[in-house]
Amino acid sequence: MSRVVLQKLLHPGLSAMLLDRGYDQVAGFVVEAAAATGLRTPQALRAAHGIADDGTPSLDVVRFVLPVCAALVPPAAVARPWPNYPHGFLSPVDDAIVPVWKLSTTRYPPGAELWRIYDDGHQEMVSAYGGAARGWSGAREWRPTSRYFGTRAVWNGIEYAADVAGDSVELTSFTTPQGDGWAQYRDATWSRTVAVGQCDVYELSFDAVLDDAPVRVLEVIGANVRVQLLDDDPEVARRLDAAMIDLGVFELSGIAGSRLTETQLTATHLLAPDA
Repeated sequence: MSRVVLQKLLHPGLSAMLLDRGYDQVAGFVVEAAAATGLRTPQALRAAHGIADDGTPSLDVVRFVLPVCAALVPPAAVARPWPNYPHGFLSPVDDAIVPVWKLSTTRYPPGAELWRIYDDGHQEMVSAYGGAARGWSGAREWRPTSRYFGTRAVWNGIEYAADVAGDSVELTSFTTPQGDGWAQYRDATWSRTVAVGQCDVYELSFDAVLDDAPVRVLEVIGANVRVQLLDDDPEVARRLDAAMIDLGVFELSGIAGSRLTETQLTATHLLAPDA
């Protein structure tokens, strides 16, 4: 089954995180790539997204299929002190009418592509995402993906990071796996491909409350956690001293896990394993 191809505009900091640190997390505002084909230059893209033109001669976007367990919702119809598209569309540029959506935090799917768009309309692909085991091609760093965002799968009773491509799932283990059929891609990283029907495929959401604000836990590091606010209210972000890493996406790092209350772990399933 074909899936819609999305396009996400990256600010320079996010682009650098991807290429320097192998950043595999994606969230926030996206559009359907086919609807945005008329936005062929950095100037047109910035105007449509309501972002000031800083004069740089290029701009980066990532194009990727909608991850199988992620959610798309319309933007909230409230005013914010940053572009948040309360009417559900980018600003019209050259008669292009482009609906905009908000993507739940997830991991990029395999085959995602980072494209650089230049002033003259020329585009070049800078990097491609090969999945949890391979990461972004040419990135300077790589690290194991988090358990708490992105597709997972249970196969033969063991949970793995998972990358779904058609009817297949590439499983990735960061500990020495049992049995044959595994290929090692780097230190402490092995993968193998199995049929989707042999797995229980899902994405986890670890939700909690931090000082009366609902959050989603993105990483657990020892006794501390990295969390994302589930509400983009700027007053809440200011009260918690959260950093906006993307338009309307606020995070806090180094938070003691003991500060979290009302913790709940849920799973959004793609399909059940074969009987």
